[in-house]
Amino acid sequence: MLIDFINNGLYDRFVMTSASGIRNLIFMTGWISSVIGLYKMHQQGITKGQKKIFIVQLVLLSLANIWNIAEIINPLSTSQIVFLLNFSWPLGGLFMIVTGIAVIKANKMKGWKKYAALLTGFWFPQTLVMAWFNLESLTAIMLSGVYAAISFGLLGFSLIASSEDGMARRVFA
Repeated sequence: MLIDFINNGLYDRFVMTSASGIRNLIFMTGWISSVIGLYKMHQQGITKGQKKIFIVQLVLLSLANIWNIAEIINPLSTSQIVFLLNFSWPLGGLFMIVTGIAVIKANKMKGWKKYAALLTGFWFPQTLVMAWFNLESLTAIMLSGVYAAISFGLLGFSLIASSEDGMARRVFA
């Protein structure tokens, strides 16, 4: 995301390109993989409501990835479907807060690891706050990209570190 922000801008300066779509596809695929890992780690012993939260999160992220594919194929598309699919990015980002809360409430991960998903959920709102305050400078772009890199890196690392707790063995089996 950081590379995409620097190359293509952010907010009103953002320019959709096929290269941007490829970077977004890679980013979103990693995000989906992390949510699948969280789901598999938590699937035993979670409530039906928590299970639905994971499913909604995966649907939103999958729709966003379809938008990424559309961006790769035709970055300047004016299709209504592509326009509507674009909303799945912010919705998936915001819904990650709900997913993060579900992970904390499930209490399957220990220590800092159970908060990584919630930290990730605040990436998109943090980016929105900068937009509302017209912080569209290179510094703001860098902050958003660095926040994404750190929070999503910690999310992935929390899954790997949880395998040492004996919880993620079934995730990677």
